[in-house]
Formats: sequence, structure tokens, C-alpha cells
Amino acid sequence: MTSNEARIVLGVVKKRRSIRSYKDAEVPREMLIKLLEAGQWSPTPSNVQSWRFIVVQEPKHLGILKNLSPGFPASASAAIAVCSDRGDTQRFGEKLRLTLTAEETAMAVQNMLLVAHSLSLGSCPVASFSQTGIKELLDLPERIDPILLVALGFPHEQPVAPPRKKLARITSWNKYRKR
Repeated sequence: MTSNEARIVLGVVKKRRSIRSYKDAEVPREMLIKLLEAGQWSPTPSNVQSWRFIVVQEPKHLGILKNLSPGFPASASAAIAVCSDRGDTQRFGEKLRLTLTAEETAMAVQNMLLVAHSLSLGSCPVASFSQTGIKELLDLPERIDPILLVALGFPHEQPVAPPRKKLARITSWNKYRKR
């Protein structure tokens, strides 16, 4: 990767925001496929690849999903439910399985959020939802667990970045130094 490419990627990272207000416009399937590919190519502990992605665009199902998730933006026109297949992680034991699932899901979602921003889509990860309700709505088998929802749509506006702590305050070199 060149220095210019790194600058571009870092620019996308710095400009991405969680969007909670969307225009009334459908997200094209081609864009959704790019987001799914971004998730598919995310890092995965031990190459487990336990994620399963369910795209929800049909208005009736999206409406039910919104009712099952109090933090889900009402104006989003699409969602991706990022789930984990316990069948792929059962060999790790419960505590490690939960850690691997969290890591794998977070990395897949971060890839999706960054690609969404690069496509001028708004996105917002949502963890507050009824597990039972989402499993029923999406007809998930017992071994598939919903972990995160990603709200999607075309943003009404791009929020300003909140302030960040200074890098020197959050970074130590070689060993921890209290700041």
C-alpha cells in the first residue's frame, strides 16, 4: 500500500459516523453486495468465518425489525443482521467462543461501516434488540445467533466528528505509562 492509499483509508476511517437519519431511498442491491463482501473479507480468528449475514429490505420485515430494536433508526431503508453460527465455533468452549464471536462480528461490521461510508451510504451498528424476536423474524435456526444489526440508508447529513482524546494521552511505547 502506498502512502497515498494509506492516507485515503485513514480519511475514510476519520470521516465515518454513525448515521441515525436517512433519506427515503432504497439502497441498491449492488451496494449491499459490496458491504457483504467487506464483511466476508474481514479478519476472522482461526479462520472460523462463523458470521452469517441476513439482509433485510422488505418494508414489512424492516418495520418489524425496527419494533424489535429500540435503538434502530426509524428511517433506515435496509439492515444487515450479522449473526454467528455456533456450529462453526463449538470446538472452542463457551468463554472463548463468545470472545471469538465478538471479535469476528466487530471486525466484519467495521469493514461494512467503512465501505458503506466510501459508497456515500450512512450506517449505524445497533446492539439493542430482542434476540428472540430477531431470531423469529429472520427464521434463524437454533445454532444461529444474531449479534449486531447494521442500519443502512442514504444520510440526510454528515454529523461533525466528536472530539477525540489526544493520541499522546492514550498511547504508551514499550510499556504502560500513566498519563
